[in-house]
Amino acid sequence: MRLLFLLFFFPLSLFAQDNIPKSVSHGLNYLGGKMIVHTPKINITAPPYSQAIEYSYCKQTKGNRAWQQRYGFPEIGINIAAADFGDQKLGRAIGLYPSIQFRLINSKQSHWYFKLGGGIGLINKSWNRTPSEDTVNNIIGSTVNNFTMIQSGYRMNLNKRWSMQAGIHFYHISNAAARHPNYGINTIGGFLGLRYHPFGIADDIKKRPLKTEKNPLNLVLKYCIAFAEARTPDGPLYPYYHVTLAGSKLYNNKNRAMLGLDATYSAELYTTFKNNYKFIGTERQNAIRYSIFGAHEFVFGKVGLPLQIGAYLNRPNGGGRFYQKLGMNYHFYHNDNNRLKDAFLITQLFTELVNAQYAEIGFGIML
Repeated sequence: MRLLFLLFFFPLSLFAQDNIPKSVSHGLNYLGGKMIVHTPKINITAPPYSQAIEYSYCKQTKGNRAWQQRYGFPEIGINIAAADFGDQKLGRAIGLYPSIQFRLINSKQSHWYFKLGGGIGLINKSWNRTPSEDTVNNIIGSTVNNFTMIQSGYRMNLNKRWSMQAGIHFYHISNAAARHPNYGINTIGGFLGLRYHPFGIADDIKKRPLKTEKNPLNLVLKYCIAFAEARTPDGPLYPYYHVTLAGSKLYNNKNRAMLGLDATYSAELYTTFKNNYKFIGTERQNAIRYSIFGAHEFVFGKVGLPLQIGAYLNRPNGGGRFYQKLGMNYHFYHNDNNRLKDAFLITQLFTELVNAQYAEIGFGIML
């Protein structure tokens, strides 16, 4: 997986923006649920029960940075989860991922929260041509995958150092179509856990006056590259080259809206046209897909989480009209006083509805 290393900039950057105060905690959750067979193309019947153990090392932000106040003092953390899917053919998985957790409803001794995390997942049973039992497991075709965790739960303080939480969870494991098959493992269920706060539960969270900041209009240029396997398992790996030109506007000092144009060259489309005598003489030109898009980025200091929806202007090989992208930007440079306003690294997943196409990594600038 070519993009997953960037995900670890997320917690490292957020933790680095402050000295680590005495507001850290250690948590342990037990997750129980059931795997979802979301397509009849999956050969394996869903096991009756799946389970996992999750350990979390977290830090409660206190508003030392402006974005922390604007997002309601979120909790950031690094997590590791060990999952048993409940079937020997599916095996087990382990996930290592950063997370950010937002308070939705807050009271003095408890709060309801939403947690989102994503990182690297290793699975010990993936599709192989041999032996025969591995050909039955056609869900995932790689050992290294993406691991995404979503939770929503209720946390209650038990005393000054202990709290407990319970709620619902959903986690997903797949390889972003870098290798086939790639139907992915989806598990949903509930969780119950305890959290230990060695220096006491943070209760000194207070809002501070925030200065008015610039919300400029910028020109955005991006370049990305991706690789995806042909639809046949163990097939060739094709590159994709992607460029973007867009206008961007920061608003409320924490969100960025964007409108622009995309162009993507597909080596797989070029090969298809050459092999099938289609667009003779202009195969390379017709292997470029153009699109318009709108996007929104949630900005957490140097880290941004972009969501994008686009519509194709041409479809040389047919297919759907719309696509989506979601991922992470790491803004390692920012200076509103220079001609180059911002520079950032990009990692994002490209999908068409629920079907992952490939994962991109790249570089972008704002002027």
